[in-house]
Amino acid sequence: MILTWQPNWYELDQTVIIGDIDYFYLNKEEKTFANDLISSADKEVRGEIIQITHRELGELLGVLTIGLSYKFFLKDGTFIHVDAEENIGEIEYPKDIKVNDWILKVELNVLEATGLSSLERAKRTMKHKQLRLEKERRERYKLLLNIDYL
Repeated sequence: MILTWQPNWYELDQTVIIGDIDYFYLNKEEKTFANDLISSADKEVRGEIIQITHRELGELLGVLTIGLSYKFFLKDGTFIHVDAEENIGEIEYPKDIKVNDWILKVELNVLEATGLSSLERAKRTMKHKQLRLEKERRERYKLLLNIDYL
């Protein structure tokens, strides 16, 4: 399935990285990724990110949305650092590049539709398990992007 990923910034967006298998949250129409931290209005699926493309940048390896600066990793291994808080959407690094928008097309291979929302998942997951899952995700992101730090 091909979905639109459009940032809402402020660390409200899901990280998407090619090869990642995880739970993802989609809008009810299953056309876009949901942009809320926790909601009863989204749909949870377990799936694998197959491809990420941008009309100007081409294929991407992934987008890290951890923190208040997002990192868009390009196919050549470089990345674009984008402000997600004060000057939303403004490129912080490298300064010599211009991008008109941050809308991505993401191919997601859905392995399972769980029938849950992000709110229901949060209620079912104990705090210590949430922390463990977040740590595991960060380690997986580093491996998938071949980087040492986030």
